[in-house]
Amino acid sequence: MFGSRAEFALEFHVERDPGLLCVDIFVGGLHVNSWDNAFYPPLLVKKIKDELGRLADGATGYQFLEWGECTDEVLVFAEATGDRVHLDCRVHDGPRVAVDLSRTAFVETLRRSLEIAEREWATRLAAIKARN
Repeated sequence: MFGSRAEFALEFHVERDPGLLCVDIFVGGLHVNSWDNAFYPPLLVKKIKDELGRLADGATGYQFLEWGECTDEVLVFAEATGDRVHLDCRVHDGPRVAVDLSRTAFVETLRRSLEIAEREWATRLAAIKARN
């Protein structure tokens, strides 16, 4: 797990599916994708890279966690100001949570998650190629 469940975290379960990456996402203590946590690896890699790019570009407010069908039921707005990030999250027909966290912690969670996602995708892709 990277990050803090009480703030923002991604918890990988790489052993669960040989073709998909199972990742539980937490915002403000809320498990925001409990209905579906199986991501297509290349899409997850791209989406995490996009999020890191937005932060590097200095985006101050944007919709966050638009990562495909696994996050369709959650709406998160991120606002980055200075050294803080505010996440305002609502799960469809469910609770709403808001959390403020350090920009450094937020970026580190995404960066470390990207490393795992890229490594796992490379390993799985190599296995697929070896079988063929």
